[in-house]
Amino acid sequence: EAEVLAHLAAYAYHLSPQVVVRSNGLLLHFTDRLSPFGEAQALLDRVLADIEDLGYRAVAAMAPTATAAWFCAQSGRPGVLRGRGWQDALRTLPLQQLPFSGEVRRLCADLGLTVVGELWDRPRASLIRRFGLEVVETFACLRGTRGEPLTFWTPPAVFRRRLRFFVPVTTEEALLFGVQRLVREWAWVLRSRGAQVREFALIVGGEGGLVHTEAFTLTYPEARPQALIRLIRDRLRDGRVPFAMTSVALSAPLTVEEGETLSLWPAHGSGDERSWWELLDRFRARFPKGVQALSWHPDHRPERAARRDPERPVRAPLPALPPRHRPLWLVDPPRPLAVIAGVPQYGGPLTLRGDRERLETGWWEESVVRDYFRAVNPRRERLWVFRCANGRWFLQGYFA
Repeated sequence: EAEVLAHLAAYAYHLSPQVVVRSNGLLLHFTDRLSPFGEAQALLDRVLADIEDLGYRAVAAMAPTATAAWFCAQSGRPGVLRGRGWQDALRTLPLQQLPFSGEVRRLCADLGLTVVGELWDRPRASLIRRFGLEVVETFACLRGTRGEPLTFWTPPAVFRRRLRFFVPVTTEEALLFGVQRLVREWAWVLRSRGAQVREFALIVGGEGGLVHTEAFTLTYPEARPQALIRLIRDRLRDGRVPFAMTSVALSAPLTVEEGETLSLWPAHGSGDERSWWELLDRFRARFPKGVQALSWHPDHRPERAARRDPERPVRAPLPALPPRHRPLWLVDPPRPLAVIAGVPQYGGPLTLRGDRERLETGWWEESVVRDYFRAVNPRRERLWVFRCANGRWFLQGYFA
């Protein structure tokens, strides 16, 4: 039950930053202008619909005071109390729903008192003399003349939520059903805090203490539940969990990630930048070792100037950029080319363009003497080729 209330509190937190968790329900506080979600009744209808969509049933009431709203819901009196006569509606509340002590309850029963209205207009002095301060203070909280101390719920610094399955499941569809519930709650908390996520972990439990963990690192901060579920679905394909699953859990820091600022005029070619990084995240989720980062190495030889760096994030800036006249797509190792009548061939005779670039280095381990050229073949492919000191030609790379 505590986990259910925490789950519902995370949902409610995106509606109001002031949520109180009690033993059998929640209190949400709104200002006089209510919320950006609409008027009182519309907001109440939305809360009930969302809770039903989560698989629960609830009774909800709204009133000018927390005590009145709480006991209207406790008494099965849903709806909105507002306007000048809202206090008169409290007269029909059953006394047994109010938090009176056992002695006060017995006294009310002996006197045949059943509803609030039978004590509502009694003089304060007579109520104190017969029932003590307990009844007077409760009525003051109902009216709003006395404040009720409330302890508001706050989301933890790290989001951790676990969902247990009633029976072990073995299919991806059953697992994703539980994942969707967790991600939806997680997205509510992220949205309420204006936060995004760059990394998280999915933990799947099985019988006998078996645990399978999948770690995710995103190149673009994300908070949309659809995108997060899509990443998890891509990772969990092809039966990655090799045992029957009894639970699934999510763990992620709730640090605020600042999104990128949008400029007044969009930069050329950057309209789909977010879509590109989302696609890259999906590739990394589907093929964890298939997407790797590059880092530059201080070496003039092209095949040794770039190295794979699994420790560096994909979006981390490179320390230096390669010369623009060099392609990023290299052939490793360089491919030897046939030569006919002194002209190198690749899909036909090559036409050399631009100036020659002389490379002479590596004397300390492997001496290299090369002349590099830009070339175009009859298929209009733009190539990067070189000629060694012995006269042999090689294909080194492709230009986009």
